[in-house]
Amino acid sequence: MNMTSTNIKSKTDPDEKVNQQGLSRDERTPGMVAVIGVNAGGGCCGVIPAAPPQQIPGVVQGAAPPGGYLEAPPQQGSSPTSLLYDGISYRIVGFKKLRQLLRPKHSYFEGDYAWIKDFAYYSDGNSQFCYPRIKTRTRNNPYRKSQLRSKHTARTIKKLIALRQSSNLDDFKVAIIVPTFPKEVSEWLSRQPGDRDMVWRLFKRFWNEDFLTLDDDSDGQAAYVNLHKWKTELPTSPHYHFHCFVPNYRLAECGAVQGDDGNNAYEFVKKSWYKQRGGRLVPFSDNILDLLKQRWHSRLVKFARRHSLRGAWMDDWRGIDVFVEYVSWDSDIGKAKLMNKLGYQSRHWVEDYAEYSNKHLDCELPPGWLQGYDNKARVFGWWASLKSLTQGVELEDKEKLSPVDGKPLEFKYMVSLDGLLHLSKGKLGYLEFYKGQPFAGELTKDDIEWLRSVMLPP
Repeated sequence: MNMTSTNIKSKTDPDEKVNQQGLSRDERTPGMVAVIGVNAGGGCCGVIPAAPPQQIPGVVQGAAPPGGYLEAPPQQGSSPTSLLYDGISYRIVGFKKLRQLLRPKHSYFEGDYAWIKDFAYYSDGNSQFCYPRIKTRTRNNPYRKSQLRSKHTARTIKKLIALRQSSNLDDFKVAIIVPTFPKEVSEWLSRQPGDRDMVWRLFKRFWNEDFLTLDDDSDGQAAYVNLHKWKTELPTSPHYHFHCFVPNYRLAECGAVQGDDGNNAYEFVKKSWYKQRGGRLVPFSDNILDLLKQRWHSRLVKFARRHSLRGAWMDDWRGIDVFVEYVSWDSDIGKAKLMNKLGYQSRHWVEDYAEYSNKHLDCELPPGWLQGYDNKARVFGWWASLKSLTQGVELEDKEKLSPVDGKPLEFKYMVSLDGLLHLSKGKLGYLEFYKGQPFAGELTKDDIEWLRSVMLPP
């Protein structure tokens, strides 16, 4: 499994730098060019018209390799599923989030009650994955938002799986790039009624004019992008930054095949990544990584001057924070990380606010710049034509994917808590993910009692 991360300025994810509504259809980039044909292996194919507690054992910390990237903890073992064999067969997926979000304590959520009806459980042949089915009194319940986000992420992952299969995209990797806004700019943006439109216009120019021209192998790429306005650990503080999900395949013209209109067809070509000393492939060379940051800095400086903003960061591009990591699809743990990374960037702000306010009951209400924000993704490049690129591939909407390897799960039953405890012989576990890293363990007596307390309406 290849997963590597770097932060040019610091070693922390910008979401951790501290001391809405339902997820609707992704917004598409205006003026998306038609995609005609695709193939991964260098030859053009048929014409396709485009549409306008306990960490799982085996995780060890590696040494940081040269070249600016920090090595992520590699997962030993061929599959995280095989690492779940600890005598626990039935696991509630995301129990920690369930307990934090189902009935948040802050006054902001007064009336947003929810309760568990029963559990749907699925099997991969070895482990049983259990998912709560809930009822809510309002649409604003944080756990409901979390469930909607999970369904949206699963649909996106299914489309990527279909694309890999239909276009034979081997060695599929994703670069995750997080350009951030300085504190002064974030605070100013939070006071502007048109903040979202302003930053998306800035990003679109950055993507088209700066990112796609980083080198001779950059055009034709695609991205799935979310704008976060808030800090994870302090959601009431403005911290504008983008999360960009960029696959390592781009569309390039194939002169050997023409479409019906006589223009050249397009094929998928693997984007060149860079080999470090030791043989590790990373998305950018050191020079290109610096160039990426310099270009983002230049965009921000122009934006700040246009709006009469100042800050010490304007004098040195090294004062701008850009976080880069990558995830490979070449193993089950890589698939789990990719699914969870995409879910992480797609989450609703109210999830973070619920967790924060549970710990700080006297915290302020969500500020106006945050309320009503839906964190809707926007897509760029060939991602806007993902549906047409997977024509002919069956996508089962209701099919549940395994949280650890992305493979389809078999639905078993709907079951009550008592039924689940009976099936598990009283040994009920949990499965969590943090930044794509799996954790597993057994529920305590207190956890079970809490589950009993939320099985009925309050």
